[in-house]
Amino acid sequence: MWVKTYWYVPIGAMWAIITWFFFRQKASSMVDNFNETRKAHRKEVDIITKSKEDEVSVLKGLVAKSREEDKAAQAKFKKTSEDIKKKSASRKKELVDQETAVLADKLKKMMDGESK
Repeated sequence: MWVKTYWYVPIGAMWAIITWFFFRQKASSMVDNFNETRKAHRKEVDIITKSKEDEVSVLKGLVAKSREEDKAAQAKFKKTSEDIKKKSASRKKELVDQETAVLADKLKKMMDGESK
């Protein structure tokens, strides 16, 4: 009576056994395929990680080089700025002295012209 009421249980068990018998080799090959895919994926991830690390190290090197160049440029700018300030002060003094000499010459000529 039990089999008449629950007929689907023995049929399901037979179906599972038949399926297992015919597809067990495919299942093992599917597992092997899955493992190979997993290994290939791991290799891809390792390659991507390594290339990203290489890229980061190159970028860090470029940043360090850029900072060094920036410091060198700032030092050069500071030196050039100081040189320009010195030359400017020197030229200013020279112009003041020259202007004083020119004014003195003009005044002398004026005085000579008035005295005659």
